[in-house]
Amino acid sequence: MTRKILLISGDKNFKDYLNIVTLTITKLNHQITFTDDESDKYTDFILLDLDDDFNKRLELIKKFRSEGLQSNKKIISVKSDLTGGIREEVFAAGCDSVMSKDEFRKAANNILIY
Repeated sequence: MTRKILLISGDKNFKDYLNIVTLTITKLNHQITFTDDESDKYTDFILLDLDDDFNKRLELIKKFRSEGLQSNKKIISVKSDLTGGIREEVFAAGCDSVMSKDEFRKAANNILIY
C-alpha cells in the first residue's frame, strides 16, 4: 500500500526526520511519498508544520476546509510549542489533530502508516 501525504513545512530537520521514518516504514512493506503540491487530489492526508508562519498556516487550514480538492482530507498539524491556547485556535480553524513535534515523533510510524 502506498500513502501520499501533502507535507507543508519549511523545517529541514523535521523533513529529514520524516525521511528517516519513511525509510523504516518502507522496510515494513509500506510505501510513503510526500508532496508539497496543494492541488494534488490524490493525497491521503495533510501534514502541516505550524512553526513556519502560524497565522498564514491557520489561513491555509481554513482555505483547505472551504475549497475543493483538500476540503475532505484529514489535517494533522505539528508545532514545537503549543502553549497559550494554540490547540484551540488550530482546532477552530478546522484541523483534525494538533500535536507537538515531540508527540508526533513518538507516534510517527503509526500516523504515517494508518
